[in-house]
Amino acid sequence: METLIVFALYLYSHLGLDLYKNRYYAVEDSRFFALPKSNEMIRLQNPDTLFLDAAVFHASNEVRKKYGLEPFQYDPGLYLASAGHATAMVYRMFFNHTNPYSPYERTTQRRVELYTKRFKRVGENIGKYQTLVSGDFMIARLDRRSNQYEFFNESDHKLCKPYTYAEYARYVVEQWMASPPHRKNLMNPAYTHLGCAARLSPEPYVYKKAPYGSLVQNFGGEQ
Repeated sequence: METLIVFALYLYSHLGLDLYKNRYYAVEDSRFFALPKSNEMIRLQNPDTLFLDAAVFHASNEVRKKYGLEPFQYDPGLYLASAGHATAMVYRMFFNHTNPYSPYERTTQRRVELYTKRFKRVGENIGKYQTLVSGDFMIARLDRRSNQYEFFNESDHKLCKPYTYAEYARYVVEQWMASPPHRKNLMNPAYTHLGCAARLSPEPYVYKKAPYGSLVQNFGGEQ
């Protein structure tokens, strides 16, 4: 399975990635978040994954600039490494920097080197965060007509709705910034390049557990 994922990502990197680099990564974060799609609610059953990946990248640059650091540059190799690991985590249902299912993707270094060897140092942040806006507690209720779950706030019994693309990207970056080791990677000036990926629950409303995203940031430094 992992072999197919890596091969597909490799082909994708050569056949179509430049289009999305030019479209999403060749603009500053302020221009990206001014796009109307940024304020669209994520359709959890059919998300625009490429747009969400770019949103996490630009939210990372927002916080870098807030603290007076140079923004990250986009790197397709780091992006593909992060996309492969996020995909493996969400479909294999594990959460770890180590991939227990694939020896050649076991570590961050190995995953990055599948796609690029330009960086002398690499780092990784991972996260697993729910994709519904909610209060402290949620109630899950099975809709027997659709045989899917709905999620409600316990406090007011209002339906929990998904984040917008911009909201979710900024939310996950806030979570990383609140964690000292993750913040250290984001704020490290030695890391100059970045690739981000978010892969969401493939069946978001089938299980009683709230839908979530598996997220990966891969950092690279040439010095």
